[in-house]
Amino acid sequence: MSQDCFLPDGTVRVSETVTYYRYVPQKIYEIELALNYLNDDELIKVMKYISRITDKRCTFRSLQKPMSAKQLSRAINRLNNK
Repeated sequence: MSQDCFLPDGTVRVSETVTYYRYVPQKIYEIELALNYLNDDELIKVMKYISRITDKRCTFRSLQKPMSAKQLSRAINRLNNK
């Protein structure tokens, strides 16, 4: 049964359902499920742990301190000088 909605301006809003399948290894699937149950503090702990066990091969931008205005202007100047 369709979920079509006829509007007074002569258009029809059609609702469609798209099914997309992706295949992932079971370990990845279980890790993704566990991540859904963590709160923000626990997620940060997991991100720090991942960075530590990978010897910083994997880093997360959200764990980095934000740039100060002074650092930002220096970085922009360096880019402009190149």
